[in-house]
Amino acid sequence: MRRASSPRVGRWPKRRWKAVFAAVVINVVAVNGAWAAQRVALIVGVSKYDKVPSLANPAKDARLVQTTLQKLGFQVKVLTDPNRNQLIEGLGEFEEDAKGSEAAVIYYAGHGAMIDGVNYLLPKDALSTNKSALTGTSVESARLGQAMMGAKAVRLIILDACRNNPTATRSIGGNSRGLARETGPTSVAVVTLMAAGPGQVAQDGAGGAANSPFAIALTQALTRPGITVGELPSYVQAEVERMTEGEQTPDLQGIWPNVHWSFDPNGPVKSAAASGADLTKIKWEKDQVFWNTVKDSDDPADFRAYMEAQDRGEITGSFRKLAANRIRALERLPAGSFQVASRSAQPGQDLVVSAREAFARGDYAAAARDWNTAAKAGNGAAMYNLGVMSLTGKGAPKDAAAAARWFKASADAGHSGGMVNWALCRLNGFGTAKDERDGFGWLQKASDKGSATAMGMLAEAYLRGRGVAQDPRQAAGWLQKAVDAGDGPSIAQLGDLYERGQGVPRDPRRAFTLYERAAVAGDTDAMVRLGYAYEDGEAVAKDEVQAATWYQRAAEAGNSEGMSSLAVMLESGSGLPQDYARAAEYYRLAANAGDARGYLGLGSMTARGAGVRANPAEAVRLFQAAADRGSALAMRNLGIMYETGQGVRADRKKAIDYYRKALAAGDQDARGELERLGAES
Repeated sequence: MRRASSPRVGRWPKRRWKAVFAAVVINVVAVNGAWAAQRVALIVGVSKYDKVPSLANPAKDARLVQTTLQKLGFQVKVLTDPNRNQLIEGLGEFEEDAKGSEAAVIYYAGHGAMIDGVNYLLPKDALSTNKSALTGTSVESARLGQAMMGAKAVRLIILDACRNNPTATRSIGGNSRGLARETGPTSVAVVTLMAAGPGQVAQDGAGGAANSPFAIALTQALTRPGITVGELPSYVQAEVERMTEGEQTPDLQGIWPNVHWSFDPNGPVKSAAASGADLTKIKWEKDQVFWNTVKDSDDPADFRAYMEAQDRGEITGSFRKLAANRIRALERLPAGSFQVASRSAQPGQDLVVSAREAFARGDYAAAARDWNTAAKAGNGAAMYNLGVMSLTGKGAPKDAAAAARWFKASADAGHSGGMVNWALCRLNGFGTAKDERDGFGWLQKASDKGSATAMGMLAEAYLRGRGVAQDPRQAAGWLQKAVDAGDGPSIAQLGDLYERGQGVPRDPRRAFTLYERAAVAGDTDAMVRLGYAYEDGEAVAKDEVQAATWYQRAAEAGNSEGMSSLAVMLESGSGLPQDYARAAEYYRLAANAGDARGYLGLGSMTARGAGVRANPAEAVRLFQAAADRGSALAMRNLGIMYETGQGVRADRKKAIDYYRKALAAGDQDARGELERLGAES
């Protein structure tokens, strides 16, 4: 069957005007207790060098990681200060250990150098007198990937390399400011977590008994109850950024075969009734709801409670970095400010705290009871949270009108989150009469009180002309204020303006930097935009593997555009090994979340029998679902199905009708189909 390619759909998705939660995760093989005996790890720590400066902490970091992985059931081998021959022999032995294992991990701490685009790890006897000497006495990092290809579910390399001490590589033309991202045949099949991003160095810690920030964050993450490989990078990135005050951000590359594999050997038993995917879904849903109750808070304690809930393994912690940013922003406020005053003056604050703790445990009934009692005493935060409960159906019946009433009461009590949500109710007619000018006024009030969220909302109002005349320059100004005040979603939105040149000069590189900042903070739309940037190669060097990495991170966080974007790469073999079965699964997940490209891609594969059983009638249904969501290519494919009689009775008139609809929707190739059939367009 003729088939159109799968284009991007909805590159600028709607975000904040509607609260839409898509709890979709990837169904994969579950983890069970038998896996614990098939976890293998190789730990390499090089502190003492013969010919290059020694480092303070790699050996200590290696011991810390060794102890942590052993507690998690890994069979660990350690190489301390190995020479080149010992390192090569150790990798050869580990390759045998990894064959047939479920999980293989290699951790390397020591000097690293990037020369001519290749990463080298420096053993004890490395020479740096010239480029040839260094490359000849070091080990290419690609050898680590080769050593773990026999593992089935998890293949993870952790490079805590290229630290702050000056090395001799500075004088021979090597890049001493961070390793390059991995390339080569194993760069997709193996996931690599680097201590620092491109252009950064990995800090070696404070000396003495201290470990490096990366080793501390990594081992803390590994010991979070129930943490999965998919959740690991976000935690480590957020914590390292916090500890280094933004000077170091760990970097990730590669595709997880199983994002739900858990490091915790004592976690809940994974069974058919409670698979790894199901448990991740539960944690993700709780994460979204919990964040929704605190994201507009004026109290740092709310954000600490969010982070503590992640530490207990109750939520995924997707917004951990945003929580840390909000804590810093609120604690910088001067005494006597609105936020500080509101926290100290609110009645029933003890009940608000107890309700927050109950909510974190998933005890919504207890949370509702305490918030109701505090609300009767006049506590605006309690009113706001009761509104969220009515909005989400967690702890109260889902009721838009009740949610609007609670948000109005909270706004009248001076709570900035209540003001923001009441403004949204007025702007959208949600649970109350629509009045955009009044909604805009409430956003102004909340912004005047210092609400970063409200500042971002004001920007969007100026962009769309909601309650005020359209003014892109004003929008850009308010977005910058919101970013400076710690509002996470505004970071990516400001990036959108720089990418489009709307209200600011067009600057793709500035847009990319903002997307990267937002993505590391947990913004899934920004993750998808980063993927597009790496695929397009305009603002940054083209890197399809890195694009796929960000698409998968967005997908595992429930972003349907990330799911379908990764599916397109897997189907076409662009940057990844072609894999029809995985492509079909990601298309299916995207379709389940209502993504037009998900329906289109799955329909095409179903029509062809690629990755799934051929079923033309089902393909027609899927194409129709995509067409109903605006996909011009799906309309053309429906024309093909009706013209050729695949999955439906052949009908030339309907085929022409669908070709005309496709052309009207922007698919210029449909014009050729109409001309071929002698039909007017």
